[in-house]
Amino acid sequence: MLRPALLALATLLSSSVLGCGQEPSCPGCADVTSLGDSGVDAGLEEADAEADAGPSDLGTPDLGVPDSGPPDLGVPDLPPVQKEVSCYAGPSCGTGISVRTGNETFCVDECNADLESCLDGFTCLNIAPAGQTEQHVCVPPAGTCRIRGVLFGTSCYGDTARCGMDRTACQGDVTALGYCTDYCTDDSTCPRSYRCGPSDDQNQVCASILTSNAERCGRESRADEPRCSFDGDCQAGEICLSPRFGAPGVCAGPCEGGGCSAGLVCVADRCVPERCACHASPAVGRDLLGEALAQVALDRCGVILSVSDLVSNPTDVLGDPYRFSFMSPLLTEPLRAPAFARATVAELDQAAAAADESELTRAAGLIAVAARVGDAVISHAVPRPVAAVDPLTDALAALIEEAGGAPDRAAIALDAADLSPQLQRAMAEVVEGLRQAYVQRRAALSRLSAAELTALYDYGPAFVARRADGFGLAPAGASVEDLLARRIDRGALAGGAMDLLSAIDAADLGRFRQSPTGTATVATSTAVLLFSQDTPLGRVAIGDGESGVYDERTAGFEGPWALLLDLGGHDSYRIGAGGNQSTANGASVLIDLSGQDRYGYVEVPSPLDGARLPSDRAGRHLPASATDEGPVSLSETPLQGGARVGIALSLDLGPEADSYRALRLSQGAGVFGVGLLLDAGGDDDYRAETVAQGAAAFGIGVLFDAAGNDRLSSYVFSQGFAYARGVGVLYDRAGDDAYELDVGDPALGGDPLYPSAQKPTASNASAGQGFGFGRRADTSDRAFMSGGLGILVDAAGDDRYRASVFAQGGGYWFGTGILADEAGSDQYDSIWYGMGAAAHYSLGLLLEGGGDDHYGEHIPGVNVTIGGGHDYSSAFLIDESGDDNYVGSRITLGSGNANGRGFFADNGGSDHYAANGPFSLGGAGLRDAELNAPGSPRRRVQTIGVFIDAGGTDDYRVMGAAATDSRDDQAWTKHETPQDPVVYASEHGTGVDGAGDSTLHAR
Repeated sequence: MLRPALLALATLLSSSVLGCGQEPSCPGCADVTSLGDSGVDAGLEEADAEADAGPSDLGTPDLGVPDSGPPDLGVPDLPPVQKEVSCYAGPSCGTGISVRTGNETFCVDECNADLESCLDGFTCLNIAPAGQTEQHVCVPPAGTCRIRGVLFGTSCYGDTARCGMDRTACQGDVTALGYCTDYCTDDSTCPRSYRCGPSDDQNQVCASILTSNAERCGRESRADEPRCSFDGDCQAGEICLSPRFGAPGVCAGPCEGGGCSAGLVCVADRCVPERCACHASPAVGRDLLGEALAQVALDRCGVILSVSDLVSNPTDVLGDPYRFSFMSPLLTEPLRAPAFARATVAELDQAAAAADESELTRAAGLIAVAARVGDAVISHAVPRPVAAVDPLTDALAALIEEAGGAPDRAAIALDAADLSPQLQRAMAEVVEGLRQAYVQRRAALSRLSAAELTALYDYGPAFVARRADGFGLAPAGASVEDLLARRIDRGALAGGAMDLLSAIDAADLGRFRQSPTGTATVATSTAVLLFSQDTPLGRVAIGDGESGVYDERTAGFEGPWALLLDLGGHDSYRIGAGGNQSTANGASVLIDLSGQDRYGYVEVPSPLDGARLPSDRAGRHLPASATDEGPVSLSETPLQGGARVGIALSLDLGPEADSYRALRLSQGAGVFGVGLLLDAGGDDDYRAETVAQGAAAFGIGVLFDAAGNDRLSSYVFSQGFAYARGVGVLYDRAGDDAYELDVGDPALGGDPLYPSAQKPTASNASAGQGFGFGRRADTSDRAFMSGGLGILVDAAGDDRYRASVFAQGGGYWFGTGILADEAGSDQYDSIWYGMGAAAHYSLGLLLEGGGDDHYGEHIPGVNVTIGGGHDYSSAFLIDESGDDNYVGSRITLGSGNANGRGFFADNGGSDHYAANGPFSLGGAGLRDAELNAPGSPRRRVQTIGVFIDAGGTDDYRVMGAAATDSRDDQAWTKHETPQDPVVYASEHGTGVDGAGDSTLHAR
């Protein structure tokens, strides 16, 4: 439902109609204090969800002719609307009403006579006190006229007659249908989500950046998009691809030899302009997606979010400087999202399994893909040649000088004298790579002052890992926004990490690998350093091949560490090597060549630890009340490839089984930096609490496990997690693996340490296993931050995924999450917003490549799972093959809610489907009392649910029902609000079970 601010507003207005002595023209003044944006709260109200969560008979499917309404003839339906004084702030409101919010006063129109008569995006809201005659007025998005861009994007037809006051232009197309905007001189004169560019009349106007390719196709008189209505409008050999009667068509010629000229793509043997690809079906044979959409009077070009669909959202919601370039085009044209996800996963696959390459080069390739998809332009430092004489002395001296120090060459040479010439030269190559990484890190942060750098290191991680004092950077300030969004060169950081990996690879360190002389697999003695020198970045050292303990409390092992190379043995690490420990320690790398190693930290147990990982010296948060967050770790120490405003690599290059223990900001985490944890083999065990295991915020975090049957566990923000401007990647190449984000429910053995709003006492806000997460600030400072891109790829094996709320290919607040399991029989379980689900302008994709898979069998799901899209989001669950078993929740199995879009496709196998409520199997509903009430602008925005089973003999059962539901080889439509014709027309729920091509594929 809407955020509590909306409910509070209605209550406040009903009791706060004030006298208007200072405003004599106002027939009635109301004090408006707050109105949240039109986004839906982070979860449907739990009581509502629980009421619909129990067993219920789905009933007989609707197999009749769908009520599709009249065809779209291309003539806009433009009824009269109230618009003369909406948001006008002049001296008189005329026939309108003056309202006040804080010290802001503006005019609104009355809408008592017709609750649907407000301008696009405005809500008709009752402001009368309780018990008095209702008085409805048109309230702008967010309840304020101060946000730049109010009245932009409303529909117009040829001129500004339907636009709000002060809007000067109608940005139309060749049909004259368009949206209201303003003329401009440059981008600074436009509101967020608009850019200054040429209009249809060749003037400069503020154009929406959210206009999808499908929405623009054939509507702008472009020569490469010849518009047509039928084949006769096209040249010989071309056909007119018009997806539905009355929509603009485009001429398309045949693909000659499977190829097309520049700017065209081959779809179904026809060359189509790239941005018009939705006009053609890529199906070979029966097109099941096309059939499903046609049942509800839609087509591929109709499954979009248009500019007019989005005008109920303030422009500061729709546009912020943190959004990746891929996000808005996919959000507005969601059927392009699976291809984007497949292409991104294919790039990662190619990097992770590159033939004739080392694991180090493959890891560098993963970083390169993450940088590219995250809009970072990679740059590299110029290497220095390794000296022929005293190479280690020369390289280390160059590093020290680069960092502003004065090297003692004689001391370095003396310390290196006992090393073999080959090891000296190899170490010199690695040190030179470290110098390059330092140079790139310095370049990346060159636009920051010393004070800004310190503030970024100290307070930047608080976006994802709370400080003990509760403070963090204030993102609402212009200077902080400029710092976070524009003045950090993530491409330079990525290039520095890649330079360092390349240097390590060139050093061929494997030839120096040693085996311990003893038989013990657990080190008990202090490690022996063959070489150790301090630099301004930290210590550079080499450990011998025996089993040893590295403990920061031991003399000579204090941090920080710039480079530690251990030649072998079963070692225990309780130091910060491989993590940025300070602003000076901007590049840090730990390399272990072999052994069964234990990576941990100095434990300082706390009474608040319980059965959790022991605390470090930072301790745990002491909850102040029953509603406060639990006793979460306050660790500030990045470990095991934990980058904190820098570059950090942790590389275990041996084939043995290793264990990793860290609390926060570790195990392949990049927070304003690039962090990598590479483990080359073995059955490994990874444990963390948060911001770990392939996690990122304003940077890149990668965990690359090359082989073995592994176990990974954490609580939240882990296993392919990304916050704003972050790309987090967990890539596991082989093995039967177990991924766990603590489920939080004590009845299921969980620990509600990071409770979610959905089930506060029995869940955690997982936000992982392929999850993008952003900052929603509609009730605070309105400093929005679009979420990043979180990816988990498991290339092979029978795997298990277990999580709580927000997980397994999902997104929140303009975030994007991808979970791609490419082979094996796998098991997926989560409670809410899981298994290919998304909420609040986000994208979520779970791509399952094959095997007999099980979804939702072991943890009872509650809401929005298995292809559930909520609140302007699009979610996909695509299973390519196998005999699969699905147990859905509510809003599940290809269902959309609250203007969301949910897609489900099972492309092969004999499958079993169960759901615990009727809002499933292609459901679509605007199920919210405020959103679907007369006067809400969201009533006319499409909600879409699509379910497709493309083969096999399948059975459908509602949980608790005695008989199966006969949907095999059938088609059906579904509406959740049949009693309201306006909302009914916006709900497009559809399902098809049959032999054919869904055209939605996982690979």
